[in-house]
Amino acid sequence: MVPFQLAALEGDGRELAAVVVRALDGETRRLAADSLLLFFGLATDPAAAAKLGLAAANGGVPVDPATMATSRPGVSAIGDAAAYPGKLKLILCGFAEAAMAVQAVYALARPDQPRHFEHSTSRGVPRVA
Repeated sequence: MVPFQLAALEGDGRELAAVVVRALDGETRRLAADSLLLFFGLATDPAAAAKLGLAAANGGVPVDPATMATSRPGVSAIGDAAAYPGKLKLILCGFAEAAMAVQAVYALARPDQPRHFEHSTSRGVPRVA
């Protein structure tokens, strides 16, 4: 439930009977429940992009999908904030976008220093005797 946050659980100590959620203004709601699934997420705020002078389009900030660079030099966008053709709003994609952005930003921040990139199997898999 957005914009509610979990405030309390009700039950007999063995079984869940209800969850209580609270809005930012203090309003609470009691919801009968026998199960609770928790997911972490944040709502994308287009106003934040506007404050940085970035235009929003297609539910996010347009980026170069290879570098995650926006139209403003030195500013990148990843995750749900980024928009490009074929974009999948999945946490897994956000992690990959973060890696691509870091590589591109490193080159901007330290243009005279080489990047040393290794992936998890760059050194090979240890042999078992």
